[in-house]
Amino acid sequence: MKILQLVTKRQYRGAEVFAANLSSELIGLGHEIIFAGLYKNDDNILNVDKADNYDLVSDKSGSFSIILVRKLVQLIKKTKPEIIQCNGSDTLKYMVAASYFIPKTPIVYRNISMISEWVSDGIKKHLYKQIFKKIDHVTSVGEEAINDFIKTFDYPKEKTTVIRRGIPIKDVDAISEAKKIRNRLGLADTDSIAIHIGNFSSEKNHVFLLDIFEELKQLQPNLKLVCVGNGVLYNFIKDEIVKRNLEETVFLLGFRKDIPELLASSDCFVLASKVEGVPGVILEAGSQHVPSIATNVGGVCEVLENGKTGFIIDDFNQDEFKNTLLKIINNQDLKTELGANAYNLVVQEFNPLKNAHKFEDLYGGLIHDN
Repeated sequence: MKILQLVTKRQYRGAEVFAANLSSELIGLGHEIIFAGLYKNDDNILNVDKADNYDLVSDKSGSFSIILVRKLVQLIKKTKPEIIQCNGSDTLKYMVAASYFIPKTPIVYRNISMISEWVSDGIKKHLYKQIFKKIDHVTSVGEEAINDFIKTFDYPKEKTTVIRRGIPIKDVDAISEAKKIRNRLGLADTDSIAIHIGNFSSEKNHVFLLDIFEELKQLQPNLKLVCVGNGVLYNFIKDEIVKRNLEETVFLLGFRKDIPELLASSDCFVLASKVEGVPGVILEAGSQHVPSIATNVGGVCEVLENGKTGFIIDDFNQDEFKNTLLKIINNQDLKTELGANAYNLVVQEFNPLKNAHKFEDLYGGLIHDN
C-alpha cells in the first residue's frame, strides 16, 4: 500500500512522533509512506527513514489557507496514495477541503485526545460534525477517548476502532545515563530525580509541580524535578523557579531527543495534567522500567494501573501527590516492582509491530471497500 501520513508539522510532539513511529513499522512491513507536514518546522525536524518526507507551506497564516489546500491537492495528485491518515485537527480540515478536488481516497482520522475538551458547543462543534461526515474511519488511542468522540459528534460507532499506541523499546544503560545527567546538572549520586516530559502549556499544569517541589525542597532536598520540553509557558515557568528559589531543585532541559535515556536515568515520571487523551509518555517511562504518578484525567487510567505500575491521584490533591512520590522514592523495592510491572504492561499491550498490523488490516479493508 501507498500511505500518506499527514501531520501538522514534522516535529517531536505526541501526534507527530506517533505517526512517524507507525510509518517506520509500516515501511518495515513493505508499505510505501509519504510523511508530510502542513507547515514547515525549522528546528529539530522529524524525518522518517525510507519515507518521502515533505513540508507543504512555510508557516501557518490565518485560520484557513487556500494555498495550503492547493499544495495538498498537488501532493496527492503527484504521489497517488491509496489511503490517507490525518494526525491533528488542522490536517483534518485541510484534508477534507482537498478531498473535493482529488480522486476518491479513504481518509482515516487519528484521535489522541478527549475531543470534547477543545470542541465546545455551538458553531465549532457543528462545523466539525460536518467535517467528520467526510471521514471514512476514526481510530483512537483508547476507550475513554473514542467514547468521548462518539458522544460529542454522535458519530457511528461502527466507523471507529481503538488501536493503542505502539511504544518502541530502546535498550538503554540506565546507570551510565544516570551518571551523565547528574554530572550535567551538578547533582550528587544520592540525589533522586522525578522527571516531567511535555509541552509547556497551561493544560500540562507545571505550576502544580512547582507547588509540590516548594514543599519537597524542605522535606527532602535531595529530590529534584527535571522538566523536558518547550512551549509558550517555558519562560514563565523559568521565572517562577527563580521567584520561588527553586534553582537548585527544579531543572529545565528544553527540547531533547534522547527521551529514553532521560527516562532511564530517572526514578519516577510525574504528570499533573489538567487535560489528557491517553498519555503515551507514561508508557515511554514504563518502557525504561520507570513508574509514574499522574493526575486522574482523560485516559490516564488506560496506561497507568493504579498501585501496580504507579499511582493515580484524584482531585489534584497536592498532598497525596507529594506523599505518594516520597513513598516511591524512599522505597527501592516498591520502585523496582512498579517499574517492572510498567515495563511488562508496555511489552504485552503496546507492541508497535502488533499495532502496525492492526492499522495495516484497517487500511486494507477501507481500500477494498472504496
